[in-house]
Amino acid sequence: MRAERDDIRMLAQQLTKDKGCVGKEMLNHIELMINGIAVELHPTPAILNNPLYNHRLQKWLKRNVDLQCSNVVELPDDAGEIAVPTCAFNVVYQLIHLYHHYFYEGVGLRQIVDYYYVVINDEALMIRDTLQDELKHLGLWKFAGAVMYVLHEALGLPEEKMIAPMDEKRGKLLLAEILSGGNFGQYDEQYGFGHSSFGHNMQRLCRDLRLVRFYPAEALSEPIFRTWHFFWRMKNKK
Repeated sequence: MRAERDDIRMLAQQLTKDKGCVGKEMLNHIELMINGIAVELHPTPAILNNPLYNHRLQKWLKRNVDLQCSNVVELPDDAGEIAVPTCAFNVVYQLIHLYHHYFYEGVGLRQIVDYYYVVINDEALMIRDTLQDELKHLGLWKFAGAVMYVLHEALGLPEEKMIAPMDEKRGKLLLAEILSGGNFGQYDEQYGFGHSSFGHNMQRLCRDLRLVRFYPAEALSEPIFRTWHFFWRMKNKK
């Protein structure tokens, strides 16, 4: 559905009334706790650090709203209907989600397995040329090659099923990060800054420095975006 940020804020208050609380509000989501379960409401599904690519991403997401909301499937056991993303949307969006985790926290093998099942869908192969154009336009082409290498090495994805050519150099780095850090980077012991807010930010800065050679547009933009986002949160604090 199309909804403004204020609509999302109102929904957050309604959902948590008498059974939870509203947590932090970020640019792309609002955190909730409902009956002890963590939930996120997203005014936008994803963001990128680089302002040019993020501008392109937000336009791409808006173009896809109506199609994704109308792609309805029936749930089993007569449980009703639900809108689900199309395969074409998932190929791009799930890659963006992996990219976000790679820069902010860490990627787990479970996410790679999820993406494997998105990529091997025959529909993705039928529109591969269109998908490749979108990945290049959104600045995701190099990362797509890295993910294809990991899918090939870890899960045996054949080259004819790939949405982009393998990038061995970036792929080896990504695979090493996955194996050493795990999901959300919870096992990453490369820096030892601890789990405080300061430690988390220092770890992200070191991650930016490590990735700047491979993904300069996103890595160089991350500290700038993080600073801007801090003041955005202060201004929009409710």
